[in-house]
Amino acid sequence: MAKLLEVIDLSKDYVKHSFPWKKTSKTVLSNISFSLDPFQTLAIVGDAGSGKSVLAKLLAGAERPTSGEIYLNGQKLDTKNLKHRSRHIRMIFQDPATSLNPSVPIGQVLEEPLKLNTLMSPKEREEKVKKVLGRVGLLSDYMWFYPHMLSSGQKQRVALARALILDPQIIVADKPFAAMDPSTRSQMVNLFLELQQTYGLTYIFVSHNLNIVKHISDYVFVMSDGHVVERGETQHVFTDPRHQVTRKLLYSQQMIKNT
Repeated sequence: MAKLLEVIDLSKDYVKHSFPWKKTSKTVLSNISFSLDPFQTLAIVGDAGSGKSVLAKLLAGAERPTSGEIYLNGQKLDTKNLKHRSRHIRMIFQDPATSLNPSVPIGQVLEEPLKLNTLMSPKEREEKVKKVLGRVGLLSDYMWFYPHMLSSGQKQRVALARALILDPQIIVADKPFAAMDPSTRSQMVNLFLELQQTYGLTYIFVSHNLNIVKHISDYVFVMSDGHVVERGETQHVFTDPRHQVTRKLLYSQQMIKNT
């Protein structure tokens, strides 16, 4: 039986043209492979510049890989067919304030993916927007609000609603809790877990917060310089870290906790 998501030897190079006749290539992600099933959560951790966010963008289709393949439900994803991918794999960015157009009401923000990817009537789209707002704990009246009228936590709920609007199978979240205070962060973590159990979602989280990673993830990748240097079940990796990068991250987190 095919896995929900299967990634095979995914790599990414960036080419820089220093002169018209000269270019240099830098590998930022090298031969990443893994697979996931419904209800599973993979967390990706590592230092800045390790390739975490690049991997997230490749999975969501925000960037194209240099090489490698991604399979969804046993079918290879076409890097040019973003419409198909966007229905099944959705992305949440770190700062919802920068991804929400300040001049567009929330209802219109959520309706746009439905216009582009479905044949729903205007009435059906409105009902869908109201339903998804309810799923993330917001009243239907919020569809008339503008981003500046919302708190940071409410903006992230809207970002989550936008990810859910097409009923995806996979959500890729790039540091979604980073800018939140502890109380709001706890509420959002619980909401993510509740939605996963209700709708069978598969999550891929990029995070710096190892305590959250321990709480929400089944598996973890520890990345450094574009490579996965340690991987496995989260509890096992964090209880018995084998690589120095993993030990360094755990030590840094402990130092922050004790200050």
